[in-house]
Amino acid sequence: MANEKILQVVDLCKSFHKLDVLKHISVDFEKNEVVSIIGPSGGGKSTFLRCLNLLETPTSGQILFDGVDICAKGQSKHIDQHRQKMGMVFQQFNLFNNMNVMHNLTAAPTRIKGMDKEQAEAKALQLLGRVGLADRADAYPSQLSGGMKRRVGIAQALVGDPQILIVDEPTAGLDPEERVRFRGVLSRFAKDGKTVLLSTHIVEDVYQICEELAVLRKGHLFYSGTPDALMSHVEGKVKILRLDREEQILDLQKDAFVLSTTYESNGLIARIMDENMAFPNIPPVSATLEDAYVYCMGGKSHA
Repeated sequence: MANEKILQVVDLCKSFHKLDVLKHISVDFEKNEVVSIIGPSGGGKSTFLRCLNLLETPTSGQILFDGVDICAKGQSKHIDQHRQKMGMVFQQFNLFNNMNVMHNLTAAPTRIKGMDKEQAEAKALQLLGRVGLADRADAYPSQLSGGMKRRVGIAQALVGDPQILIVDEPTAGLDPEERVRFRGVLSRFAKDGKTVLLSTHIVEDVYQICEELAVLRKGHLFYSGTPDALMSHVEGKVKILRLDREEQILDLQKDAFVLSTTYESNGLIARIMDENMAFPNIPPVSATLEDAYVYCMGGKSHA
């Protein structure tokens, strides 16, 4: 039985003056899954996520959250209720430097929502434990690494127990060890019944934790589905060629789609998508999600 849909985006458009940033996007998100919104910088990922909780007002279209169109007339008075159900961690967010971690997590629940201080602190400690920072409750932001601050941001977004967690570029700028730790944190929350939507341009993050992905390019939805289904479009067609001179790349591009090139001491290694089987005698290699993504970004639509 398929999971229940929690968020449905229908024909969503967003323009800033004469610049069309999002163009007729329709996509569904189900409960209890991790979904990656992936695409190049400027492709519309951050704007799309900000539209989902109405930090940006869509120009047109629908956003159905648990069956309610939060873009409809009359829903603006319920905007705070909608946002409480969607926790969001921005790519650039700031903790209050004059407050320790515990105070940062409990300030809004106690002052704005009227939550009891002891209840708020108990909730904060529980969440800090979930993100691996239980021993940092008394630390100040200046004493935290960039990755730790991101994890505090996750805990902060979850204090209100939202149904959806939206995270914008969660692993950008993190070292490999912290990226692995952060991916684990997001996966655990999805298993606890949350829907996690994250934007990224790091393809490895997608394959490690995401059941579904949506590829945005120039404001259009190019693909929506599983990583494996996207990879199936290039499986059996990815090949590796050794070139003697860089000038050969231009000739190669006439016959195949060049995915990547690597320079070595004895020549140039080209990883290609042999779309038209121009090199039938060269055996294919295992395709990767990055191969499929680069091919998609090259203009091949699989929406």
